[in-house]
Amino acid sequence: MLRAITEDYITKFTYLNKLFSRSLDIKNIINDILEEICTLLFNKDLRDSLSNFLSVYINYLAYKIERKVELKETYDKLEGIIWQDMIDIFQIKSDEGIQENYREEINDIEIKIKDTPDNLDLYNSKIRILIYYNQFDELLELLDTMLDIFPKEELDIKMKKASVLRRMQEITAGLDIINELIDKYPKNDDLVSYKAYWLQYLDKKEESLHIIQELVEKIPENGMYHDTYGEILMYFEEYSDAVEEFLKSIELASDKWFIPQTYIKLGICYKELKDFENASIHMSKGTSLIEKSSMDAEIKQKWITIANLFLLEIEDYED
Repeated sequence: MLRAITEDYITKFTYLNKLFSRSLDIKNIINDILEEICTLLFNKDLRDSLSNFLSVYINYLAYKIERKVELKETYDKLEGIIWQDMIDIFQIKSDEGIQENYREEINDIEIKIKDTPDNLDLYNSKIRILIYYNQFDELLELLDTMLDIFPKEELDIKMKKASVLRRMQEITAGLDIINELIDKYPKNDDLVSYKAYWLQYLDKKEESLHIIQELVEKIPENGMYHDTYGEILMYFEEYSDAVEEFLKSIELASDKWFIPQTYIKLGICYKELKDFENASIHMSKGTSLIEKSSMDAEIKQKWITIANLFLLEIEDYED
């Protein structure tokens, strides 16, 4: 009860970030708490001892609350890392060779495109620059132009367009593109998995899970699809089922590039299920594999940071 009352005062009246500011007198907060607890919980003769205790206890609780905020931000970051944009899956976002001056970079690449207008690599380089600088309107125009020049690359270009629309929060428009592609390329199972993602982005739980489950049942030996199924289950907080899918993914695709991430996702699910031993084992395993992997350095660091934050939280539970 003491903790509940103290946390209430901290969060309700000081919002943590103002707790230690010069304009706020921490003694007033302690006095307010003492007034309440010496009426409800403790004998008034204990007031001085409680005052000394609270000055230390509030610092401890402030740290704990701040850790919760940090973990909440970490979960938010998973949206962009675990549930990756399809742009990243198509490997068109890269910092390599990108300078600080956006217009200079664009002008340089456009000159090269004029010299060799049928060079697809140059267009993809321009895409990387536009993504890096979040120039999405210009990027959509470029992708439409590329469709006219490279009609054989339709599937790849339109999926990139769907991903750009998602980043612009025009998720339904992106889903329309995926549905169109599925009608045109009915044998492409990857498109079905992308549709499951887009339905997840729209919070259409039943439709998203139904589609990815059907895909996994159709091609049960594909470890990537089990991993996708696990991610979507995890997004909707179906952690027990997600664990099964991640374990199946590891069994089927232990040597694939995405498996180090699968271990960390599996560890997070175990943590949510209060199985802290397995959570620590799998997150530590995933961190070790990621450190040895050849993935992009920035993405690698993000995964390691997330895993370490969850491992710290597990330590707090175990304490």
